[in-house]
Amino acid sequence: MKLKVGDTVRWRGDFGSTPSKDAVVESIEITNGGKYGEIVDEVEWREVYDRNVVVNLTNDTWAYGDQISRKS
Repeated sequence: MKLKVGDTVRWRGDFGSTPSKDAVVESIEITNGGKYGEIVDEVEWREVYDRNVVVNLTNDTWAYGDQISRKS
């Protein structure tokens, strides 16, 4: 299963401490925990954890991998 640009995800703001809301992925960057990384159109969900991935969302925010989850 892959996370793709345009997917709707569940997003938790304030570094994961707020209740989750729906958000649409605008861009995906694989950072491997660093500050910058490779911009991609999709990534395997197994790689979406901690700070390994950063996504920009259409709600004018960004999130680390551990702040988003698949929408059921």
